[in-house]
Amino acid sequence: MKEILLTEINREALETPEHFIIDAEAAYDKQLRTLADEICRHAAERPITLISGPSGSGKTTTACRLEQILDAAGFEAHTLSMDDYYADGTKNRDIVDQFGRPDYESPLRLDIDLLNTQLEQLARGEAVELPHFDFAAQKQSKSGKILRRMPHELIIMEGIHALNPDVTGASHAIANRIYLSVRTRITDGESRLHPSLIRFARRLIRDSRTRGRNPEETLEMLSSISRGENMYIMPYKHLADYELDTFMAYELSIYRPYLLDTVRQLAAETAEETGVPSLFRFMEAAEPMEDAWVPEQSLVREFIGGSAFTH
Repeated sequence: MKEILLTEINREALETPEHFIIDAEAAYDKQLRTLADEICRHAAERPITLISGPSGSGKTTTACRLEQILDAAGFEAHTLSMDDYYADGTKNRDIVDQFGRPDYESPLRLDIDLLNTQLEQLARGEAVELPHFDFAAQKQSKSGKILRRMPHELIIMEGIHALNPDVTGASHAIANRIYLSVRTRITDGESRLHPSLIRFARRLIRDSRTRGRNPEETLEMLSSISRGENMYIMPYKHLADYELDTFMAYELSIYRPYLLDTVRQLAAETAEETGVPSLFRFMEAAEPMEDAWVPEQSLVREFIGGSAFTH
């Protein structure tokens, strides 16, 4: 796992903030283009690309940017979200965690039969009507959108369970499998910020902005999400053909103005083992940066807003 010094981050943030962002975005773009080259090379036998990663890893932006690169290379791609393949909530009432609470991370909440059937049909070039899932109503419906994969076109499916053989195993032989997450640690020379806390910071901003959750609710979900990752995502990451690090060297500095007061309050009320006090110490020591230089196609925009790919 890579490491980056907080002192180096602060130097770049103070001296050359615009170039700091440009360089980080270029490094991520290079990863994507290398990956796109591999997908194009195997397009005939692997028309499906499955993208998995834990919550807050940047799956949506990664899939959409990859689609753009593949389109430009002459392999038109269509991105689908596994979120639309959740089954009606009425079928999921008995899926609970060890505390008897609804287990929203479980792959059993998916309409696995429909998911696999449509991936196989798309791979064969057959037309399918895509589903849509209304999270507020917990209802799956037909979207009215018809998709047929033409020759030399590709399908990208992103979702936390995309590598789970119990969910997508029928498609693994015809798929490129990608696992992405934050894979870089920030260090101050003595301690290290666990990468999962960067994802937690991303979710704090996104949940407040788009999902109507207050910071306490996001924190309360942390143990459930971590449990789901350990049970349903991490055991299958070894099945990935490719791994992608979605860490942006400048992102802690961007998040600081959004989150410092919030994380300070959470840290004061939270045990050290949660990692939140560690996040506060690193965030407090980070030099703040304005978000005006962050491009609309950036993965960071998926969380702070203003993304070309999300609302």
